[in-house]
Amino acid sequence: MTASDRSPRTVALADLDFTRLVRPGDTVLWTQGVGEPLPLVERLLARRHDIGGFSVLYGGAGYADVVRPEHADVISFLTPGAVGGNRVLCAAGAADILPSHLSDIPKLITAGVLRVDVVIAQLSEDERGTLSFGPAGGYVDTAIRSARTVVAEINDQAPWTHSRHPVDAGRLDVVVRTSRPLVEVTSRAPSATDTAIAENVVDLVADGATVQIGIGAVPNAVAGLLAGRRDLGLHSGVIGDAVVDLISSGAVTNALKPIDRGVSVTGGLIGTRRLFDFAHGNDRVRVEPVTHTHDPDVLRRLPRFTAINSALEVDLTGQVAAEVAGSSYVGTIGGQVDFVRGAFASEGGRSIIALPSRTASGRARIVSRIVSGVVTTARADADVIVTEYGVAELRGRSIAERTRRMIAIAHPDDRESLGEQARDHVVGYR
Repeated sequence: MTASDRSPRTVALADLDFTRLVRPGDTVLWTQGVGEPLPLVERLLARRHDIGGFSVLYGGAGYADVVRPEHADVISFLTPGAVGGNRVLCAAGAADILPSHLSDIPKLITAGVLRVDVVIAQLSEDERGTLSFGPAGGYVDTAIRSARTVVAEINDQAPWTHSRHPVDAGRLDVVVRTSRPLVEVTSRAPSATDTAIAENVVDLVADGATVQIGIGAVPNAVAGLLAGRRDLGLHSGVIGDAVVDLISSGAVTNALKPIDRGVSVTGGLIGTRRLFDFAHGNDRVRVEPVTHTHDPDVLRRLPRFTAINSALEVDLTGQVAAEVAGSSYVGTIGGQVDFVRGAFASEGGRSIIALPSRTASGRARIVSRIVSGVVTTARADADVIVTEYGVAELRGRSIAERTRRMIAIAHPDDRESLGEQARDHVVGYR
């Protein structure tokens, strides 16, 4: 019998026994974001001592307080970043960091460099019995093709979403049917600083551009201000509730995209029921895997692809730090470099890194040198840096000119000291 001939076994949640499915030494991967199959994961964690030592490739982000540092007594966690619940694991030293571009992880799984033995996926099902990956694409589809065992939670409250890459039902081994609401993720309202940053960002977004926008206060403010644009496209790693209003405003038509024409594309829904309901059965929204959302060949074909990302720090030459603050791992490489380089490859594309000039505690985020020494995006990939104080166009500019432009968008109280530090620390500045 081939893998595609499998007939899945349906079991009640109470009868799901992971000691029969997971072996010592295995690596387990499950759907991330709001798509985490939480009831199944809880049962897995509860039986970890009975299973023996195994690993979890805890990719993406978790938004439920299910995985905790104490679970590392038996489980070895490998994660590409400290996002959502992963941050707690990283802060406790309970997870090892995988420094990889998001686009590379499916390739590593396929090549066997990252072995995945057991997949736990949350799926949704429509009235015809067709399965969907629901609110999260990620790289679960790649892992399913490689895994020995696939366990699926089919949740009748998860949104059913369209995709170019349907679920291969023939790969499922065990099915558990549930009915539970998804975890909802809310964003705080934009502050005056967030709005000022967003106003500077929006000035860089042309009519007809295809926009990559994430979640959080600044992206929310940007989405609100983009409502006046025409014929925008949308292609993002994740989207939040603010995108519902942006699409509903008519600003997003996706009419000029040569691929996915007429369709907004995302790798995940991170928001509330409003977003889930909007995407449910909506053929104008697709939730796609990383192999599509972060594919460089796809990104280069999107017109005026405008990537809008954030950072923890940016130095005076344009190096971007998005992973480590001080000595703490609090961010991720994620898809930042994928989208930055996709924007460079797109005709008329722009890569925008947007951040406040200071932290909430008053520490400068425009710095002479990256404090941690960990650089996520190289200065050769720098295009535009935006703060509430302005826009620094860096692409094609010398180190000396970049330094002057970066100092000009730093907090006014930091500019004099940055100029002094630049003379000591920035090679090429005079």
